[in-house]
Amino acid sequence: MTSAPARLAAFVALLVAAFGTAALLGGAVDPSGASTDSPAPTEQQASGQHDAMAGGGDHTSAASSELETATGAEAVPGLSVVEAGLRLVLLSDRTAAAGRTTVACKIVREDGAPVRAFDVEHAKRMHLIVVRRDLRGFQHLHPVMDAAGTWRAKVDLPRPGTYRVFADFRTADGKRTLGADLHVPGDFRPEPIPAPAAVAQTDSGLQVTLRRDGDQFAFSVRRGGRSVDAELQPYLGAKGHLVTLRAGDLAYLHTHPHGDQLAFEAELPSAGMYRLWVQFRLDGRVHTAAFTQESTT
Repeated sequence: MTSAPARLAAFVALLVAAFGTAALLGGAVDPSGASTDSPAPTEQQASGQHDAMAGGGDHTSAASSELETATGAEAVPGLSVVEAGLRLVLLSDRTAAAGRTTVACKIVREDGAPVRAFDVEHAKRMHLIVVRRDLRGFQHLHPVMDAAGTWRAKVDLPRPGTYRVFADFRTADGKRTLGADLHVPGDFRPEPIPAPAAVAQTDSGLQVTLRRDGDQFAFSVRRGGRSVDAELQPYLGAKGHLVTLRAGDLAYLHTHPHGDQLAFEAELPSAGMYRLWVQFRLDGRVHTAAFTQESTT
């Protein structure tokens, strides 16, 4: 017969073995019930992660966007090709060569069906913003949609590189900005972002001055040394338009002025360098001036 001390020692050994096995199993299971040995992302997930982080200048952008979404804050627009079940689809994501071409795209739902019902906002149902990823070649386009739900617009892509196409629109579900890349083949040498400055010139020679006070951006326009602010004409139902892109990931803001001044309130979402394009109409023509600004908060 086995002695009492021997039986007690065997019982203790059995408990140690049981607890050891449980500890090993517990290490492979997250407290929420999900395994910590996560499977590799699918091709679609990996593509979405790459799209959100494209640009290489700000590797925290995807994590920041996910954090904003998780905490209920509004995510910065333009970083994703898909949002709220809507996807921006370019019929072709590359051109044959640099030059003038047609960009064609659709907004589709999760089942692939194209969206055809868009609300008019600032006189148009769709605004396409196209800019090269080094923040050159800015264009603000207004495409036309056909019966199949495909939007088309002529675009000038004079130099090789990767361009970002932003679809800025509103449906019954709300306002969305989706972004996708369009590739132009050839030898691409990115240009540095210009240094911050308070004065810029349009292609037509107008002098535009920026006065910034925190999140307030006010612009004045002069021609031949004379102010023409009072002569500015409405452009798409407003005094002007301001598009802002964050260098690196091209986070997107499209702002319109309040009242009859060429002045905007634009809260830059993070510290970093930004490129701003202010657009206004004078003498029946739309003019564009570009500025670089830095945010330290």
